[in-house]
Amino acid sequence: MKRMAVIVLATLLMPSPGRAVTMEEAVSLALANNHRIRDFRQRTEAQERRVDSGKAPFWPQFEATYEYAKTENPVIFPTKDASAFSVEVSYNLFRGFSDKNTLGAARSTLEAVRYGEKAAEADVILEVKRAYIDLLRARKSLEVARESVELLERQRRDAELFFRGGLTAKNEYLKVEVELASARQDLLRAESSFRVAGKGLGRVTGVPLGEDEPVEEIAFGEPFEIDERVLAPRMLERRSELRFLAAQRQARERTKDSIWGGYLPSVDLSLAHSRYGETSAFEGRNDPLFDSDTRATVEATWTLFDGFRKRSDILAEAAEIRAIEERIRDTQEDLRLQLRTAVEGYRVAAGRIVLARKSVEQPEENYRITQSQFREQVSTAADLLDARVFLTRARTEYNNAFYDLRLSLAVLERVVEGPVAPEPAGGGARGN
Repeated sequence: MKRMAVIVLATLLMPSPGRAVTMEEAVSLALANNHRIRDFRQRTEAQERRVDSGKAPFWPQFEATYEYAKTENPVIFPTKDASAFSVEVSYNLFRGFSDKNTLGAARSTLEAVRYGEKAAEADVILEVKRAYIDLLRARKSLEVARESVELLERQRRDAELFFRGGLTAKNEYLKVEVELASARQDLLRAESSFRVAGKGLGRVTGVPLGEDEPVEEIAFGEPFEIDERVLAPRMLERRSELRFLAAQRQARERTKDSIWGGYLPSVDLSLAHSRYGETSAFEGRNDPLFDSDTRATVEATWTLFDGFRKRSDILAEAAEIRAIEERIRDTQEDLRLQLRTAVEGYRVAAGRIVLARKSVEQPEENYRITQSQFREQVSTAADLLDARVFLTRARTEYNNAFYDLRLSLAVLERVVEGPVAPEPAGGGARGN
């Protein structure tokens, strides 16, 4: 039933033809189809069944037994054949709270498994966002590479006209030809990177995307200030890895309590009813055996010595608990380092986007002026080639700065495992 629900959800989330895939849809597809997520969901379901199994000791047990024996030469009992049918109901009244603690340990383990699943989902979400941003970055780089080829093709036509008209030397025309050949190679690499990026997004979402599948541009918001002191406690409270370890520690605590319960007596109650059937070996004599029996039993057992097994098991669990506590402290320190790295990465990306936004306007104006001067024979082909290089570099740096900012925000949200600021409103990236 769950599998059918996942299939229906994935079908509803599939983008319709002609409509662009959004990042949110890509994330939803990954959560429904990613094999790693499915793996963790199966583990969660397995532990849920173990919790159900741990509830069994709180229910009474019913047993039915049937036995039949046939004897040719009866010696002790004068019966040729005998049968016995018994029904017994038993219930444990007390076992040192071991059953309760064992069930509690299973539930804490289930909680840990669920936090492990949540951490895996957060990792997959970051992978999807990274792959989505890489695809957009590759698409933008492809647009810049195509525009570069178009600009050089126009420049080559102008340079060829000037050369054939005797206005410039042949080497001016050849410079443009060489640069155009290099730009076409860059275009081939950009096309290949775009196809690979599409495959990468299809891999993490679990749904292959066609090469012509439209992908929606992500919204661009202004950079905002990050306060690490505010995010640190939020991170330590939210991170599933820490909750996973805390639940594991709780499970070990309950397991230790369950073992300690073995020092207390165990009390069981049972009620049995049996019916017997036999054939007398000596015909004509009265049957000396009774036909039915009902028995109620209360049994108390107490293990006085078990070779120090429980003591050793309790000490082992205590050592496991201390080990988990060390892992918790180590994870906290690692997370603080992750947060510092993510915050610094976002600040650097935010600074780059401000600089890149300013620097892209000047190369555009420089190329326009140089192109006009080249057509008027004031500037050379080399000047125009340099202007084109500056323009391409500025647009590439702007695109990289924009997508690096979005990626650093996604990394920061993964570290904190939640939003760090309101989602900005507005348009997408600047088209170059």
